Amino acid sequence: MGAPGVCSSAAGFFALRIVEAGLDGVGIARRVYALTCFSGMLGLVMLAVASDANIGGADVLLVSGIAIKVTRTVSVIWVNRRTTSGVLATVHSFLDQAESTGGIIGGFALTLLAQVAGISIALIAFTCALVTLSHADRAMTFP
Repeated sequence: MGAPGVCSSAAGFFALRIVEAGLDGVGIARRVYALTCFSGMLGLVMLAVASDANIGGADVLLVSGIAIKVTRTVSVIWVNRRTTSGVLATVHSFLDQAESTGGIIGGFALTLLAQVAGISIALIAFTCALVTLSHADRAMTFP
């Protein structure tokens, strides 16, 4: 695992402890999710323009240690609180499929946009569009 992996896990642990304490409502969950997506995007943009290895390492730590771990955990908590036990596994499966599909489609779209506008503009525009278009605060009911 090495030092970067240990630092990433430690950063994720502390970030999750801070987030977990205030994660009570749907509105809060959406804001935390959006904030961590934005911090991940910021880390990737900063990694693209990092001037040395230390800054690049801090950016990787921000993305892998905080943004990825917190968004995954917030989405799991969100699903667990909003679904019944009878459909919980199915909803988690759909969530994983949606994340994978979004990663594939988003990766292609991001690549095309980055070739046209540059990586920094592409990351900012793509993240802002996803957060703006999300309907995560809408209540969903399952049988």
